Amino acid sequence: MKKIVLVFILLGLVSLFADITYEGATSVRGSYLYLIGASAIIAGILKIGEIINFLTRFLSGLIGDYYRSSKVLWVLVVLGYGINVIAIPLLAFAKKWELVLALVVLERIGKGLRAPARDVILSEVTEGIGKGLGFGIHEFLDQVGAFTGPLIASLILLNTSGNYELVFIILGIPGLIAIGLVLTSMMLYPSLKAVSSQGRRLGFRGLGNLFYTYVAGLVLMSLGFLSWDVFSYSVKSSSVVSDESIPLFYTVAMLADGLVAIPVGMMYDRIGFSSILIAPFALIASAYFLQPSAESLLIYAVIWGFVMGVFETNVRVAVSDLVEASRRSLAYGVFGLFYGLSLVLGGVAQGFTYMLGLQYLRALIIVSEIGSIIIMVYLIIYSRRIRVLDD
Repeated sequence: MKKIVLVFILLGLVSLFADITYEGATSVRGSYLYLIGASAIIAGILKIGEIINFLTRFLSGLIGDYYRSSKVLWVLVVLGYGINVIAIPLLAFAKKWELVLALVVLERIGKGLRAPARDVILSEVTEGIGKGLGFGIHEFLDQVGAFTGPLIASLILLNTSGNYELVFIILGIPGLIAIGLVLTSMMLYPSLKAVSSQGRRLGFRGLGNLFYTYVAGLVLMSLGFLSWDVFSYSVKSSSVVSDESIPLFYTVAMLADGLVAIPVGMMYDRIGFSSILIAPFALIASAYFLQPSAESLLIYAVIWGFVMGVFETNVRVAVSDLVEASRRSLAYGVFGLFYGLSLVLGGVAQGFTYMLGLQYLRALIIVSEIGSIIIMVYLIIYSRRIRVLDD
């Protein structure tokens, strides 16, 4: 038991240090593109990395399900973090936007490879303390890294008269620490129970109706979860705050995310799937605060961070409870694919409705979330009915 708790702590620290590397680089990537002469269009094209990320998650889930091997799952995790520690420092030597794009895509491939396998391992090592609490602590540590990385990048630029190359190289150090910690975790816990019993391979059909119902609800929920790019665009276009104040909204959102992760995770351990309903209800409430007022937009940023905390804890945990342990790898791969696609489609739909008028964007959010609530309530009632029949 002590060994499992130690592995859980180490995996949390892995995410902390890895996020210092990634988020630190992300915070200055756009300005670095400007420095090397790239256009704003190129900065937008970098978003292709997110699409590649979610497609790779699906591939990683398929690989994990096909081999059902502890060694394969750990290799995917180590490889994913290893790519991260290679791609970020190499940005220091990328003086053409094509190279920057290639390295961003490479880093996102690494993220996609490790995420499903890591969540399978995390769902197993958190069973003793409660999955909700475990994922909540993990997300809290993740957000500590997300806050620290940009701060480190800012301090380096401040003290070196804008030496971006040094920023990327130094950010490789926490990435190396993350690799050391994940290798230690692998040595401490080499064999996973989730792959010890092979079971019969049923492919996608084996994930079950409850899982796909949940994914449908998640897709609708994500459509109404406003893209941060669209939000920051709306803040800029409203002209209610200065440009230098806009990043502070994101800082507030990240703080809210980190602070709520543990409490909402504990809520999942107490009431299960029902705790996820707070996300669509919060998003419906958030639509009211999408108006040209600094106070309203600040409240929206807090709600956005709160919902992100629910997505990164309870929404992820639920996947592991909807399928058998041996099918978690495939489930997380499918989950990642649909989650990613819904965020991309949602961003397009949100941008389009915002151009038509703020009232249309609010309508999109409210309708999507009501649909999500209906599906989630059905899932809760149906799952409880099955549990009663089993008892």
